[in-house]
Amino acid sequence: MRNTAFVLTAAGLTDVGRTRSRNEDDFHVDAIGEFAIVCDGMGGHAGGDIASRKAVEVISGLLKDYAPSEPITMVDGDDIDRTQTDPAVAEPAVGRALSVARSAVQMANRSIHDLNLARGFAQGRGMGTTVAGIWRVPGTAQMVTFHAGDSRVYRLRDGALRTLTRDHSLYQIWLDNGGRGTPPQRNIIVRALGTGEEVEPEVAVHSLLPDDVVMICSDGLNGMVPDGAIARILTEERDPARAAAALVDAANRSGGQDNVTVVVGRFTANA
Repeated sequence: MRNTAFVLTAAGLTDVGRTRSRNEDDFHVDAIGEFAIVCDGMGGHAGGDIASRKAVEVISGLLKDYAPSEPITMVDGDDIDRTQTDPAVAEPAVGRALSVARSAVQMANRSIHDLNLARGFAQGRGMGTTVAGIWRVPGTAQMVTFHAGDSRVYRLRDGALRTLTRDHSLYQIWLDNGGRGTPPQRNIIVRALGTGEEVEPEVAVHSLLPDDVVMICSDGLNGMVPDGAIARILTEERDPARAAAALVDAANRSGGQDNVTVVVGRFTANA
C-alpha cells in the first residue's frame, strides 16, 4: 500500500474540576494538526502550573521546528505498534522522530529541574509534571507517542479502546508484580519531569488507520471515568471539541476530584 496522507483534527479542554482551587494542568494542540501534548503539574505552591506550562512550551517548540527528510511507507493492513527504546532499530525517519521526541521531553525536564535549583529546592523536591503526547510523523501514516508519569494516550479503533501508554506509578508496579498485598496509592508517580536531573521518557511508534481516534488525558479523567464510558463518548461524539467537552463533563459529574484535561484527535485520510 502506498503511503497515505492523513489529517489530524484535534481539540482539547482543561478544567479545574470540582474540588481543586487551581488548575495545574496544561495542554497544547498544534495549529496544523501535527502533534498534541497534555501535562499534569505537581507541586502546589511550588509551581506545578509553571512546570506544566514550561514542559508544553519546550516540547511543542522543538516538535514544531522539526522537518523530516524522507517519506515512510505504511505496511498494508498491519498494526505495526511497537515500543521503542532504541531508535536505531526503527526506519531511519521514524528513528529520528523517536529521538527528537525523547530529546524534547528530556530538554523540558532539564528546564524545569533548573528552575527548581534556581529556587533552592533539593533534588526530588519542588515542581514537576507528567507529560503525554502524540506526534504524527509529517507526511506519514504513523505517529510517535511519548510519555512520563501517569497521563495517558488512548486509541479508539473499530469501537475498541486501547491504552497506548503504561503508567509510571507505584500502583502500576504493584500490578506488574502480581498485585499482592495492600495496593499503594494510585497517584504516587515514579517518573516525571523536573524531579531529577535526568528522565527517560517512553516513546513508541504506532500505525494510523482511517477513522482512528486518539485521546490524551490527565488522570483527572481516567481516574473518574471508566474506560467503557470513555469509549462510548468517543464513539458517539465524532467532533473532537464536543467529545473533549463531554469527557470533561463526565469527569466532573463523577465528582471532579482533580484537574481534568483532555485532547481528542481524529485521523482521516486526505482525499
